[in-house]
Amino acid sequence: MIDLELIQTVIADGLSAHLGIPVVQVDEVRQSQYPYITYSYSGPIKYPGSTPAMTLVAAGTEEVMERYTEQPTCRISLNSCSNQQLESWTNAIRMHDWFRIVGHDVLKQGADLVVVNAGKLKNRDTVIEGVWERRSQLYVTFRTASVVDMNQGTIQTVNWK
Repeated sequence: MIDLELIQTVIADGLSAHLGIPVVQVDEVRQSQYPYITYSYSGPIKYPGSTPAMTLVAAGTEEVMERYTEQPTCRISLNSCSNQQLESWTNAIRMHDWFRIVGHDVLKQGADLVVVNAGKLKNRDTVIEGVWERRSQLYVTFRTASVVDMNQGTIQTVNWK
């Protein structure tokens, strides 16, 4: 199973430490002070079309554990938000660099994530209550490991007829 909570924690903490600004889910209360980054899973989560690889892991004398492993991809949407356009773009560029280069080890070691594609930066400026909020958007596609463990009892006795 994909650990989405771990993924979002590693991304939010690593990106916030790199940029020095808050990184919050898009549906959380809007930050009162700029700048900040919002993120959300934007789907789809794509699993490979083939059967997952299965290995057997010893789990004791009475059972074995079947471990199914595959590498799906998932996508996240991020917005650099500010009240100043240049600041929004600058943070978006730094965020893009973090996903492509700087954060590689943090993502790999912390959540077993590999960036497949850090997309184009797009202008998503909007007016909120008569005031411009400057937004720069980025989509990032990841590949991660999905591991499902299933315990199976072992056959102790076979009756031949």
